[in-house]
Amino acid sequence: MRQHSFSTSKTLAIAAVYCLLFFAGDLCSSVIFDGIFSVVTLPDRGWYVIFRMTGCLLVTLLFFWLYTTKALYLKMEDFGITLQISGWGAVLSVLLPLSVAAAFLAVGEPKANAFAPGDMILTAAASAAAALKAGVLEEMLFRGFIMGLLEARWNRRTAILIPSLIFGLAHIPSMERFTLGGVALLAVSGTLVGIMFSLAAVREGSIGNSALMHAVWNFVMAADILHITTAEGAYGSPLFQILIPPDSILLTGAGFGAEASLIAAAGYALVCLILVLWKRRTASV
Repeated sequence: MRQHSFSTSKTLAIAAVYCLLFFAGDLCSSVIFDGIFSVVTLPDRGWYVIFRMTGCLLVTLLFFWLYTTKALYLKMEDFGITLQISGWGAVLSVLLPLSVAAAFLAVGEPKANAFAPGDMILTAAASAAAALKAGVLEEMLFRGFIMGLLEARWNRRTAILIPSLIFGLAHIPSMERFTLGGVALLAVSGTLVGIMFSLAAVREGSIGNSALMHAVWNFVMAADILHITTAEGAYGSPLFQILIPPDSILLTGAGFGAEASLIAAAGYALVCLILVLWKRRTASV
């Protein structure tokens, strides 16, 4: 990442603009596609999700690119926004959600829902579109622009910790119900996963690996591929479900869900440890 010569006030102002562009992209795509599909009938809602998520991704990418290149006279690469993906990133992207799902299988009851082949493909495609949109755009914002700006103004430790804390707190409005324990659990797990993505981005100086990890995680754990819940059909009809006991918020993730659970947090912490130890080992070679 290039060292940008921005003052503190300008650094914070630029970061705020990127946040506004992130929300503006979602709002504009919502207006566009909701308007189109108010008069055009689609055969299945899955098609709406595909068009809507893909549109949001493209519109927001355009906003980010225009502001970076035309207003700041910088390149996207200056913020580590490249498609550089390593083998270790692909491996961790797959192992993390599979390991967490396997741990939940040990305490829960698996169920597979019956889908026609065409519906299964459409569900997978819609889940992929939603996961890619969130994974790419959130990593561009938090691990690309905000982390790059803070590292250039202060230092790498600040650049990792502050966006990770904001990333965790930003998910609090998504909670279904608010309790002190649930909010604390989400803040800790959300910050931890933010640190995990940050370490993945820092390792190669690119958001490529963190975006892949984020997208694959969302595809498996946050879309309609796998739902880990206390009640069948609580969040629609996924391809697979794991029904878990509702007794402990450490298992259920309280009002946010399994992504904020102790099992998921342990997975995030383990990946963080792997990345830190690996970096120290390669640095000493």
